[in-house]
Amino acid sequence: MNFKRLYIITFLIFFTFCAKAQNVKVSFGITGGGIATQMLTDPAPSSPMYIGGYGGAFVNVNPLKKLGVRIGANYTMQGGEYKMDRVPITLSQSYLNVPVSVMYHPKSFISLEAGFYQNVLLGSKLIEQGSSVVEVNPDDGALKYNIGILAGVSFNLSKSLFINLKYCYGLSYSYAIMGTGYKTNAITAGIGFNLIRNKTRAS
Repeated sequence: MNFKRLYIITFLIFFTFCAKAQNVKVSFGITGGGIATQMLTDPAPSSPMYIGGYGGAFVNVNPLKKLGVRIGANYTMQGGEYKMDRVPITLSQSYLNVPVSVMYHPKSFISLEAGFYQNVLLGSKLIEQGSSVVEVNPDDGALKYNIGILAGVSFNLSKSLFINLKYCYGLSYSYAIMGTGYKTNAITAGIGFNLIRNKTRAS
């Protein structure tokens, strides 16, 4: 399952709106930080959160002073730790994460966001640490695509530097075991840098 149609519709509506705006502010930047994921499996994870990381780039397009859109592309590492019959098992996955958020800037020092994302699986593995270590790579339980919604807040320390906190709620399965699918939720905390800022006049 993917969000191709939703991406296309969102972009068409937004760029139509931008075409009517007098001035459009555009900025490009990079971001990175930590990600805590919870895979909702049965049995439950032995650790409530699996700590990973992410890094990537984004573009901000602001047709209005307080309203805009942020589109990103991130490399993320996430997974989970479990015990099956007292045998520790670690799952790890890497994804291309593509979030699209509507940004609201009520004040210069704070920005609120809400939107959706799609994860595309890049790699996966399972490590079973029993009497001997068994590694399965790739892990067939990890699904190729998963989607979800997100909400977050950014604290703008300057025009170029901000801190971002975000909660991501999985809508589709990210992992399947013996025909049963499971979803993943995540909390991210990171730092972003606006590297290039530009203002264009819409035609």
